[in-house]
Amino acid sequence: MRKKILLLVLSIFLLTLIPFAVADVSDLTVTLVSQTPDPVEPGQTFDVKFKIENGGKETTKDAIITILPKYPFKIYGQSASKNIGKLRASSTGADAEYVTFRLKVDEEAVEGDLELELEVNLGTNSILFVDNQFLIDVQTQDAILDIVSIKSEPEQVAPGEEAKITIVVKNAADSLLKDIKFKLNFDDDDIPLAPFQSSSERRISNLNNGFQDALTFRIIAKPDATPGLYKVPITITYNDEKGNAYSLNDFLAVSVGDVPKVRPFIKKSTVFRSGEAGKITVGIANAGTADVKFVELTIEKSEDYELVSPTNYFYIGDIDSDDTESEELDIYINKRRDVLHVPVKLKYVDSNNKPFQQQFDLTFDLYSTSELKKYGIIKTSSTSLFIFLIIIAGGLYYYYYRNYKKKNRPLKIFGFTFGLKKKK
Repeated sequence: MRKKILLLVLSIFLLTLIPFAVADVSDLTVTLVSQTPDPVEPGQTFDVKFKIENGGKETTKDAIITILPKYPFKIYGQSASKNIGKLRASSTGADAEYVTFRLKVDEEAVEGDLELELEVNLGTNSILFVDNQFLIDVQTQDAILDIVSIKSEPEQVAPGEEAKITIVVKNAADSLLKDIKFKLNFDDDDIPLAPFQSSSERRISNLNNGFQDALTFRIIAKPDATPGLYKVPITITYNDEKGNAYSLNDFLAVSVGDVPKVRPFIKKSTVFRSGEAGKITVGIANAGTADVKFVELTIEKSEDYELVSPTNYFYIGDIDSDDTESEELDIYINKRRDVLHVPVKLKYVDSNNKPFQQQFDLTFDLYSTSELKKYGIIKTSSTSLFIFLIIIAGGLYYYYYRNYKKKNRPLKIFGFTFGLKKKK
């Protein structure tokens, strides 16, 4: 009987202790009041402020508030725990207790609402605040859309011709970018370009962080476009995951101009056969639609000739479209040559200052004396013909004298008799 009474008293005592054991935490409320700055960028420090309210009786133990940072957060410059003393009864609203912690976000943190955990300890009792009860907004200052490359095919657009402009962009932000729009502006009359069989706008619906995408514009240069480098305004607009709008203005550089068509040629020559000296005129024609500048002509060495001119280098300067320039050379053509080879080198720049260097082998047919006479380049001399006839006549007379006259024999030609002496 005594044992039963003792067990009953002990049970009543334990039951009276249970309310006191849980009373300290049952009416406790913790609220995340603020984060400063909001949002916070990766690599930055920030302050988090918590509000602790006690809706029940005064706590018997001091309240220890401990921040439990996990990646990408860490405590910065202070202890992770703070003692705010006993919590008074019904300390809510203006009577609540506040506690602030300073933390730092890792530089490699990704954007988003990231969890911060907290523990309130009241001696033998404690409460854990987990399961995304406190979320910290981490976000870069700007959602960056990076233009990785711009490629034109061909690199230079000829007047009246079309080209493809390909732009590769990358999402350099930590979150999704949406509704990315690109618009080329051709409204300026000084820009001799226009969209070709397509719109001047392109769109990418979504671009995940770290990913890149490409979009292509088709353009055409006006037929009367003046060669040069033109800047086409481009406007890029997009939104981040939270609906924030961004706008970027830039320029797209497009080179307009035709590929130069510069050709050297042998314009004139006063020498036509090997083993002779003379003058050769080398011409340079610009058969393209674009002007060329700073033209330099170099006559290379060759076994076919000896250059008699004092220099093998000539500065020509500018050659306009549909125009020619020329230089005269003094040379001696070596013997036993049927074709004269004149290797030359041209250096110049186009209207967009792009340098060019080209090698050419200019050829010129050489002739024999008989061919030159046949073609009328060398005229037959009358004196030479006269001498030739005298030689023929002398030979015939010598033949007649030796075979007929000296032997007193008659010479018959076409029924006529020559050289017979009459009898006395």
